[in-house]
Amino acid sequence: MKHEFEFDFKRIRLKPLEKEDIELLRLLRNQEKEYFATHQEIKKEDQDIWFESYLKKENDIMFKIVKKDKPKEFIGAIALYDIDWENKISEFGRVVVDKEKAPEKGIGTEATKAVCLFGFEVLKLNKIKGEILKSNGRIIKVDQRVGFSIVGEQDDMFNIEITRNSLCLD
Repeated sequence: MKHEFEFDFKRIRLKPLEKEDIELLRLLRNQEKEYFATHQEIKKEDQDIWFESYLKKENDIMFKIVKKDKPKEFIGAIALYDIDWENKISEFGRVVVDKEKAPEKGIGTEATKAVCLFGFEVLKLNKIKGEILKSNGRIIKVDQRVGFSIVGEQDDMFNIEITRNSLCLD
């Protein structure tokens, strides 16, 4: 969805994902593909098609992640998607951070906290949920530190969710 939302939290800023960012996102996503449910290589043409489709959706908000001190440098992406506006529930995910551009510890955690806080404060969501690969121990720990709980599982995935009351901003 085309949007103008920006949201700051600690060292990072969430900004709208733009057309100029999608090649960097594609390259980073391909580099980190083992951490995603779908492991196939994303081709440039497929990324272009995905972005055009994303812009037409009214229930997806995709952000690029930048550092406040380098607001023009793309360091990753994160999203709230499949937003159920009536029931105030959203999926969370599509998280990827470039460890070379953002080697500081905790950038992914800050981005996760930021997108959740944005969801609760700006969108007035009641719950945010998602899925994590069971093999992705690092992200499971990050999400649990943020306040997500594992509420179920299927095959190779854990189902997680968080409410405003369980969000840990420390």
